[in-house]
Amino acid sequence: MNRLLNLLNTSIGRKLVVAISGIFLLLFVIGHALGNLTIYIGPSALNSYAHWLQQSPMLWLVRLGMLAIVTLHLWLGIKVSLENRSARRIAYQAGSSLWQRLFEQRMLISGLIIFIFIVAHVAHLTLGAAADATFYRVDERGFVDVYARLVTAFQTPTIAWSYITAMLLVGIHLKHSVRALFQTMGFFHDNYFSLFEGLSWLIVLFVVIGLCSIPLAIQFGWLNHAVAGLSIPSLTGPRFA
Repeated sequence: MNRLLNLLNTSIGRKLVVAISGIFLLLFVIGHALGNLTIYIGPSALNSYAHWLQQSPMLWLVRLGMLAIVTLHLWLGIKVSLENRSARRIAYQAGSSLWQRLFEQRMLISGLIIFIFIVAHVAHLTLGAAADATFYRVDERGFVDVYARLVTAFQTPTIAWSYITAMLLVGIHLKHSVRALFQTMGFFHDNYFSLFEGLSWLIVLFVVIGLCSIPLAIQFGWLNHAVAGLSIPSLTGPRFA
Protein backbone atom coordinates (compact mmCIF):
# COMPACT_ATOMS: atom_id res chain seq x y z
CA MET A 1 0.00 0.00 0.00
CA ASN A 2 2.84 2.39 0.87
CA ARG A 3 4.44 1.71 -2.50
CA LEU A 4 1.18 2.56 -4.24
CA LEU A 5 0.82 5.80 -2.28
CA ASN A 6 4.44 6.69 -3.02
CA LEU A 7 3.75 5.98 -6.69
CA LEU A 8 0.79 8.37 -6.68
CA ASN A 9 3.00 11.06 -5.13
CA THR A 10 5.17 11.23 -8.27
CA SER A 11 4.24 12.66 -11.66
CA ILE A 12 5.50 9.58 -13.49
CA GLY A 13 3.61 7.33 -11.10
CA ARG A 14 0.37 9.21 -11.64
CA LYS A 15 0.77 8.97 -15.41
CA LEU A 16 1.43 5.24 -15.08
CA VAL A 17 -1.72 4.73 -12.99
CA VAL A 18 -3.72 6.75 -15.52
CA ALA A 19 -2.38 4.47 -18.25
CA ILE A 20 -3.10 1.24 -16.36
CA SER A 21 -6.61 2.36 -15.41
CA GLY A 22 -7.04 3.37 -19.04
CA ILE A 23 -6.26 -0.20 -20.11
CA PHE A 24 -9.08 -1.55 -17.93
CA LEU A 25 -11.49 1.09 -19.22
CA LEU A 26 -10.50 0.42 -22.82
CA LEU A 27 -11.09 -3.32 -22.43
CA PHE A 28 -14.45 -2.59 -20.79
CA VAL A 29 -15.51 -0.27 -23.62
CA ILE A 30 -14.55 -2.84 -26.27
CA GLY A 31 -16.41 -5.59 -24.38
CA HIS A 32 -19.43 -3.30 -23.92
CA ALA A 33 -19.46 -2.54 -27.64
CA LEU A 34 -19.24 -6.24 -28.56
CA GLY A 35 -22.10 -7.08 -26.20
CA ASN A 36 -24.32 -4.26 -27.46
CA LEU A 37 -23.71 -5.20 -31.08
CA THR A 38 -25.51 -8.49 -30.48
CA ILE A 39 -28.63 -6.36 -30.98
CA TYR A 40 -28.08 -6.88 -34.72
CA ILE A 41 -28.40 -10.65 -34.27
CA GLY A 42 -31.82 -10.11 -32.75
CA PRO A 43 -33.75 -9.57 -29.51
CA SER A 44 -33.05 -13.10 -28.30
CA ALA A 45 -29.28 -12.70 -28.64
CA LEU A 46 -29.12 -9.38 -26.81
CA ASN A 47 -31.50 -10.48 -24.05
CA SER A 48 -29.58 -13.74 -23.58
CA TYR A 49 -26.31 -11.82 -23.29
CA ALA A 50 -27.88 -9.41 -20.77
CA HIS A 51 -29.40 -12.30 -18.80
CA TRP A 52 -26.00 -14.01 -18.63
CA LEU A 53 -24.51 -10.82 -17.16
CA GLN A 54 -27.38 -10.35 -14.71
CA GLN A 55 -27.00 -13.88 -13.35
CA SER A 56 -23.32 -13.41 -12.58
CA PRO A 57 -22.61 -13.04 -8.83
CA MET A 58 -19.72 -10.75 -9.83
CA LEU A 59 -21.92 -8.25 -11.68
CA TRP A 60 -22.21 -5.56 -9.02
CA LEU A 61 -18.65 -6.12 -7.84
CA VAL A 62 -17.46 -5.44 -11.40
CA ARG A 63 -19.76 -2.42 -11.68
CA LEU A 64 -18.48 -0.90 -8.46
CA GLY A 65 -14.92 -1.72 -9.45
CA MET A 66 -15.35 0.00 -12.82
CA LEU A 67 -16.88 3.02 -11.08
CA ALA A 68 -13.83 3.22 -8.82
CA ILE A 69 -11.50 2.91 -11.82
CA VAL A 70 -13.37 5.61 -13.75
CA THR A 71 -13.21 7.94 -10.73
CA LEU A 72 -9.49 7.27 -10.21
CA HIS A 73 -8.78 7.72 -13.92
CA LEU A 74 -10.68 11.01 -14.05
CA TRP A 75 -9.18 12.38 -10.83
CA LEU A 76 -5.59 11.56 -11.78
CA GLY A 77 -6.18 12.62 -15.38
CA ILE A 78 -7.29 16.07 -14.23
CA LYS A 79 -4.34 16.29 -11.83
CA VAL A 80 -1.82 15.31 -14.52
CA SER A 81 -3.41 17.73 -17.00
CA LEU A 82 -3.16 20.62 -14.54
CA GLU A 83 0.41 19.69 -13.69
CA ASN A 84 1.39 19.64 -17.37
CA ARG A 85 -0.23 23.02 -17.92
CA SER A 86 1.55 24.48 -14.89
CA ALA A 87 4.92 23.05 -15.93
CA ARG A 88 4.64 24.38 -19.45
CA ARG A 89 3.84 27.99 -18.49
CA ILE A 90 3.81 29.02 -22.15
CA ALA A 91 0.93 31.14 -23.31
CA TYR A 92 -0.77 30.37 -26.58
CA GLN A 93 0.64 32.30 -29.52
CA ALA A 94 -1.57 35.07 -30.80
CA GLY A 95 -1.90 33.31 -34.13
CA SER A 96 -2.89 29.92 -32.72
CA SER A 97 -6.14 28.58 -34.07
CA LEU A 98 -9.27 27.77 -32.13
CA TRP A 99 -8.70 24.10 -32.96
CA GLN A 100 -5.24 24.19 -31.39
CA ARG A 101 -6.63 25.69 -28.21
CA LEU A 102 -9.45 23.14 -28.08
CA PHE A 103 -6.98 20.36 -28.83
CA GLU A 104 -5.00 21.30 -25.73
CA GLN A 105 -8.00 20.97 -23.43
CA ARG A 106 -10.03 18.27 -25.14
CA MET A 107 -9.00 15.42 -22.84
CA LEU A 108 -10.06 17.24 -19.69
CA ILE A 109 -13.35 18.50 -21.10
CA SER A 110 -14.28 15.27 -22.89
CA GLY A 111 -13.39 13.23 -19.80
CA LEU A 112 -15.71 15.26 -17.57
CA ILE A 113 -18.57 15.12 -20.08
CA ILE A 114 -18.12 11.37 -20.56
CA PHE A 115 -18.25 10.86 -16.79
CA ILE A 116 -21.52 12.79 -16.57
CA PHE A 117 -22.87 10.77 -19.50
CA ILE A 118 -21.95 7.47 -17.84
CA VAL A 119 -23.84 8.45 -14.68
CA ALA A 120 -26.92 9.48 -16.68
CA HIS A 121 -26.75 6.42 -18.94
CA VAL A 122 -26.54 3.97 -16.04
CA ALA A 123 -29.29 5.79 -14.15
CA HIS A 124 -31.58 5.61 -17.17
CA LEU A 125 -31.02 2.15 -18.65
CA THR A 126 -29.76 0.23 -15.61
CA LEU A 127 -31.53 1.81 -12.65
CA GLY A 128 -34.67 2.85 -14.50
CA ALA A 129 -34.64 6.57 -13.74
CA ALA A 130 -37.50 8.27 -15.61
CA ALA A 131 -38.29 4.95 -17.29
CA ASP A 132 -41.72 3.95 -18.58
CA ALA A 133 -43.41 0.54 -18.45
CA THR A 134 -41.08 -0.82 -21.12
CA PHE A 135 -38.35 -0.94 -18.49
CA TYR A 136 -40.19 -3.83 -16.78
CA ARG A 137 -40.86 -5.90 -19.87
CA VAL A 138 -39.65 -9.47 -20.20
CA ASP A 139 -39.41 -11.59 -23.32
CA GLU A 140 -41.08 -14.94 -23.91
CA ARG A 141 -38.39 -16.71 -21.87
CA GLY A 142 -38.85 -14.44 -18.86
CA PHE A 143 -35.57 -12.60 -19.49
CA VAL A 144 -35.45 -8.85 -18.93
CA ASP A 145 -36.12 -7.35 -22.36
CA VAL A 146 -33.06 -5.17 -22.79
CA TYR A 147 -33.74 -5.04 -26.52
CA ALA A 148 -37.06 -3.29 -25.86
CA ARG A 149 -35.38 -0.93 -23.40
CA LEU A 150 -32.81 0.17 -25.96
CA VAL A 151 -35.26 0.51 -28.81
CA THR A 152 -37.74 2.49 -26.70
CA ALA A 153 -35.01 4.75 -25.30
CA PHE A 154 -33.36 5.48 -28.65
CA GLN A 155 -36.65 6.14 -30.39
CA THR A 156 -36.54 9.44 -28.49
CA PRO A 157 -34.41 11.76 -30.67
CA THR A 158 -33.00 13.70 -27.71
CA ILE A 159 -31.68 10.54 -26.06
CA ALA A 160 -30.42 9.06 -29.33
CA TRP A 161 -28.49 12.13 -30.42
CA SER A 162 -27.15 12.79 -26.94
CA TYR A 163 -25.79 9.25 -26.95
CA ILE A 164 -24.24 9.72 -30.40
CA THR A 165 -22.62 12.99 -29.29
CA ALA A 166 -21.24 11.27 -26.20
CA MET A 167 -19.83 8.45 -28.34
CA LEU A 168 -18.07 10.96 -30.59
CA LEU A 169 -16.51 12.49 -27.48
CA VAL A 170 -15.51 8.99 -26.39
CA GLY A 171 -13.83 8.60 -29.77
CA ILE A 172 -11.89 11.85 -29.35
CA HIS A 173 -10.88 10.80 -25.85
CA LEU A 174 -9.94 7.27 -26.92
CA LYS A 175 -7.83 8.40 -29.88
CA HIS A 176 -5.51 10.37 -27.64
CA SER A 177 -5.75 7.89 -24.77
CA VAL A 178 -4.77 4.82 -26.78
CA ARG A 179 -1.83 6.62 -28.34
CA ALA A 180 -0.73 8.01 -24.96
CA LEU A 181 -1.19 4.56 -23.44
CA PHE A 182 1.26 3.02 -25.88
CA GLN A 183 3.72 5.84 -25.22
CA THR A 184 3.49 5.59 -21.43
CA MET A 185 3.92 1.82 -21.50
CA GLY A 186 6.97 2.20 -23.74
CA PHE A 187 5.53 0.62 -26.89
CA PHE A 188 5.14 3.69 -29.08
CA HIS A 189 8.61 3.62 -30.65
CA ASP A 190 9.40 5.58 -33.82
CA ASN A 191 9.98 2.34 -35.70
CA TYR A 192 6.45 1.18 -34.92
CA PHE A 193 4.67 4.53 -35.13
CA SER A 194 2.52 3.57 -38.12
CA LEU A 195 1.54 0.24 -36.56
CA PHE A 196 0.34 1.66 -33.25
CA GLU A 197 -1.19 4.74 -34.88
CA GLY A 198 -3.19 2.43 -37.14
CA LEU A 199 -4.17 0.24 -34.18
CA SER A 200 -5.35 3.34 -32.30
CA TRP A 201 -7.59 4.34 -35.19
CA LEU A 202 -8.89 0.79 -35.60
CA ILE A 203 -9.98 0.60 -31.96
CA VAL A 204 -11.57 4.05 -32.02
CA LEU A 205 -13.47 3.47 -35.25
CA PHE A 206 -14.77 0.09 -34.09
CA VAL A 207 -16.08 1.50 -30.80
CA VAL A 208 -17.51 4.74 -32.18
CA ILE A 209 -19.05 3.39 -35.37
CA GLY A 210 -20.35 0.28 -33.63
CA LEU A 211 -22.02 2.10 -30.75
CA CYS A 212 -23.27 5.05 -32.81
CA SER A 213 -24.82 2.68 -35.34
CA ILE A 214 -27.34 1.38 -32.77
CA PRO A 215 -29.25 4.63 -32.04
CA LEU A 216 -28.96 5.56 -35.72
CA ALA A 217 -30.46 2.23 -36.79
CA ILE A 218 -33.31 2.69 -34.31
CA GLN A 219 -33.91 6.27 -35.42
CA PHE A 220 -34.19 5.07 -39.02
CA GLY A 221 -36.53 2.27 -37.99
CA TRP A 222 -34.23 -0.66 -38.74
CA LEU A 223 -34.30 -2.09 -35.21
CA ASN A 224 -37.80 -1.39 -33.96
CA HIS A 225 -39.35 -4.82 -34.50
CA ALA A 226 -40.33 -7.32 -31.81
CA VAL A 227 -41.07 -4.63 -29.21
CA ALA A 228 -44.84 -4.53 -29.13
CA GLY A 229 -46.96 -7.13 -27.41
CA LEU A 230 -44.44 -8.23 -24.80
CA SER A 231 -45.51 -8.93 -21.22
CA ILE A 232 -44.86 -6.61 -18.29
CA PRO A 233 -44.31 -8.50 -15.02
CA SER A 234 -45.77 -7.34 -11.76
CA LEU A 235 -42.78 -5.82 -9.99
CA THR A 236 -42.39 -3.45 -7.10
CA GLY A 237 -39.06 -2.15 -8.33
CA PRO A 238 -36.86 -2.09 -11.42
CA ARG A 239 -35.08 -5.16 -12.70
CA PHE A 240 -31.55 -4.04 -13.24
CA ALA A 241 -29.84 -4.75 -16.55
